[in-house]
Amino acid sequence: MSKLEAILFDMDGTLLDSEPIWLRADLAMIASYGGFMTEEEHDACIGMGSKTFIPMIKEKYGIEASFDEIKEFQEKTYLEIARAELRAFPEMVEFAKWARGQGIPIAIASGSTGPIIEEMTELTGIRDLFPLRISSHEVGKGKPAPDVFIEAASRLKVKPGNCLVLEDSPLGVEAALSAGMYSVAVPPPVVPDPRNMLKKADLVFEDGMVGFTSEKLITWLKEKFPGNGF
Repeated sequence: MSKLEAILFDMDGTLLDSEPIWLRADLAMIASYGGFMTEEEHDACIGMGSKTFIPMIKEKYGIEASFDEIKEFQEKTYLEIARAELRAFPEMVEFAKWARGQGIPIAIASGSTGPIIEEMTELTGIRDLFPLRISSHEVGKGKPAPDVFIEAASRLKVKPGNCLVLEDSPLGVEAALSAGMYSVAVPPPVVPDPRNMLKKADLVFEDGMVGFTSEKLITWLKEKFPGNGF
């Protein structure tokens, strides 16, 4: 009988309503280096994280600036907007509180850099809820590679196969699958066919955050993991 040992949360677009802010920051950053990316092209990069995204746009647009220079510009632009507008998704925070109340270890496993994770979780008041916060910049490869999820399981001292990942993007779901973990997908509105694009997830909230509730997810967990005795 399967037993759930830990829950891993993606941050951008899953815990925090930050994807629209990253869109604005990334398009401005690319334009500043003479490139042009459409919103639709950017949508395909959701979940990628700067460790994968920046090398991709350097090659795509022939940008000669260093990774660190581009990242600094990207994050500065993002922070200017996020400090005024960013919020957490209330139902996802409610679910995280429930999980901790059940004694289930939880962690943030994000493609954002460590400083961004720290400031954004502090800004939105959720830092203390997640004692473990890991950036893909601390591991080998960013999503869709499974490295950040594998590292989170290792630090929590649990088996990857007994972990559940909460994600908003196809790339994040792919990373969870590669890690051998269960996954729940809560896709953003820009995913045109969530059932198809996220079909590898164990559960998909097809209406994204509009249809997501902590109660619905808890009900599913009780059926999926009866061994936990929720």
